[in-house]
Amino acid sequence: MYIFLDIDGVLVKEDLPGAEINEDLMKFDEECLNTFESVIRRYENSKIVISSSWIEIFALETIKTLFSSEVAEKIMGATPRLNQPLKYFRYHEVLDYLKQNEAEPWVAIDDIAEHFPPDAPVIVTNPYIGFDKNAADKLEYFLANGELPE
Repeated sequence: MYIFLDIDGVLVKEDLPGAEINEDLMKFDEECLNTFESVIRRYENSKIVISSSWIEIFALETIKTLFSSEVAEKIMGATPRLNQPLKYFRYHEVLDYLKQNEAEPWVAIDDIAEHFPPDAPVIVTNPYIGFDKNAADKLEYFLANGELPE
């Protein structure tokens, strides 16, 4: 099962207005990362695909170093970047990736619901909270059942 993972607003919390800006751009929020990885470790069939603008700035191998080695091994690649503006552009990147690889059940984790059509399987995070217990519960349900809870 594929997990299309955004980073900003998911593993990196957005700064609250008036908060100090974190100068360390290459660092995940420890709590968000631990919560995400605790779910991933329990499911051998999980495959992660980076679906984030980070791939335009950092090499995939560099991004992988921010995860535990056990989870980094599950990162299969990154979605292709689209050069033209499209409605639901992140969704189209996911579809392009799936066309090039075997189609399986998939879910996206993103902090911006508008990147996907309303019926797409997406776990939407609050960008100021990131990947939390609520998101973990939804991901766990997906990995166990092949669909999101209603």
